[in-house]
Amino acid sequence: MTFSTLTDVVTILFCSAVLVQSVRLIRCLQAVKGAGFADMVAALDTSTIQAKRVLADLRDTLHIDCVANARVIASGEAMREELTVMAGIADAVAERIVDAVGKSNAQSHPEVASAPVAPPPPPPRAATKPAAKRKGGPRATAPEAVA
Repeated sequence: MTFSTLTDVVTILFCSAVLVQSVRLIRCLQAVKGAGFADMVAALDTSTIQAKRVLADLRDTLHIDCVANARVIASGEAMREELTVMAGIADAVAERIVDAVGKSNAQSHPEVASAPVAPPPPPPRAATKPAAKRKGGPRATAPEAVA
């Protein structure tokens, strides 16, 4: 047996193995391609079209909502600035009222004005449990602390 004959036999074996594998592959493809294959492709096409519609609607909704939220945030910032100015004005007015009352008291009762004024005692603190042992939800905080 020569070398060329040996290589021809090996080539025949490889070709027959390829034929066997191609037959197996054809059978598997026919099983997958059965009657349900066309229905599956149609269902996938339908779901893809619906998903595209939903995504387009979501984009439109997000675009509209983002613009609306930006407006609300801008108006909220403007209100915050106005409220800060109002609080400053109210503090200044309160200080003026306290000064005016002090001057009025000093003019109407000079003997009280010359006496040294002791600072008022601090209000008594109520005994509370530590925050970890409290029952119920979290405490409400002042708006200044939240911002």
